[in-house]
Amino acid sequence: MSYTPALLTLLEKTLAPTGYCVGDMLDHGMGDWHASVLLDNTDHLSSLEPLALNDRDFAGHTPLDIAYRLNRTFLIERLEVIGAVGDKSILESRGVGIFIENEKYVHLPGKQGKLKTLEKRYREGGSLNDRDVGGNTPIHWLAANGHFKAAKHFSEKHFMFNVDIDAKNNEGNTPRNLAILADHQDIAQQLLIWEIDNYITAVRIRHKMSAGLKEMLPRRKDR
Repeated sequence: MSYTPALLTLLEKTLAPTGYCVGDMLDHGMGDWHASVLLDNTDHLSSLEPLALNDRDFAGHTPLDIAYRLNRTFLIERLEVIGAVGDKSILESRGVGIFIENEKYVHLPGKQGKLKTLEKRYREGGSLNDRDVGGNTPIHWLAANGHFKAAKHFSEKHFMFNVDIDAKNNEGNTPRNLAILADHQDIAQQLLIWEIDNYITAVRIRHKMSAGLKEMLPRRKDR
């Protein structure tokens, strides 16, 4: 299995800041359709192999499943029209955060883009996945209000800070969705990179468990 040249170029550029490379995606069953959804790219759909539309990666997910998970709204519509199969209940999943009444604790510094304050709240035991009345996490607010430096910091270090990077608010929007709606394209691109990184990691973990492996397959960059 390999990627079409146009997608391959996009993937290589997008994955460059991460610990992954294209080979890691291929190692875990992600084909052209999966890649198009992860990249939120519709430019090449007409040239992709129709018979691979509903192929599952090694976590058991179809391309439409991924679109539901990441709320790729335009791709969801396109894929459903051409007969893609997916578990629509994934679209309703909001993520791991819980509602808290005190919005000043983590949500206000999120709205204001106060990176150091958010780090301090985390060290004090606060969660960057806590939700306000609208279901927004601090990361949603960083994205919506255009705080690039803080959004970049917490997306690149999402594992360190236990950030649910593709959490959805009450309207079903991820932080990246809000960045796009507010025309913060730099933040949207930054979040896309780390959504993909996070998804590849999730597939690696799921594959290890389902295949009964003692450990995850090593990253290509580590070999």
